[in-house]
Amino acid sequence: MNWKRVFAAAGVLCLIGGGAYVLVTLLGRTPPPEPPPLPTYHVAIDAGHGGRDPGAVVGDVLEKDLNLQIVQRLKALIDADPTLSAKMTRTLDIFVSLEDRIRIAEEAGATIYVSVHVNSYQTEEAYGVETIVSDARPLDDDSWVLGELIQAAVVRATGARNRGTRSQESYTQRTKMPAVSVEVGYLSHPEEREKLLDPAYQELLAGGILEGIREFIGYKFPSP
Repeated sequence: MNWKRVFAAAGVLCLIGGGAYVLVTLLGRTPPPEPPPLPTYHVAIDAGHGGRDPGAVVGDVLEKDLNLQIVQRLKALIDADPTLSAKMTRTLDIFVSLEDRIRIAEEAGATIYVSVHVNSYQTEEAYGVETIVSDARPLDDDSWVLGELIQAAVVRATGARNRGTRSQESYTQRTKMPAVSVEVGYLSHPEEREKLLDPAYQELLAGGILEGIREFIGYKFPSP
């Protein structure tokens, strides 16, 4: 008897049997469930002014340009987050009516609305960051929570003077979603103007706004 052949044949049978066992075992198991997809929250981000409406002007520096630059940076940061999606009300230096800005946000199914502006004053003394909530919003409106969270986050990110969250007449009352305007600094203040023109500082502003948005989403839609 050729024992080598016998042992070889036995080895092959063992391999076949073992493979069949593994295959049957794998087929009999229920695969683990797929994790649920991450929710996506749509954020409307508005670069204030534009086109024939320059906003604040100091020398050759136009508010509309700075607003758009900051919002473009904010959009890039938002779109890098798998749970967030950004919708800009304008992507170019064009005039968009206030009514159309709200319409764009609502048609996009936005969860919140954040408008970015640069401030100005008649003298050079005023400086710092402030966030505006429409005075038509009651104190228990989520716009106040959104505004306070963004205001605090931007101040932390930039070290800017905290001028607080306050109310005034604003077109943001025209939408039911939480909505605020972030005034990121004063063009009329020479040192702050230089910061606002700095791409690195613009990135800090955008990052602070994003952090406030994330905190609001966590507050409004807590994870189970």
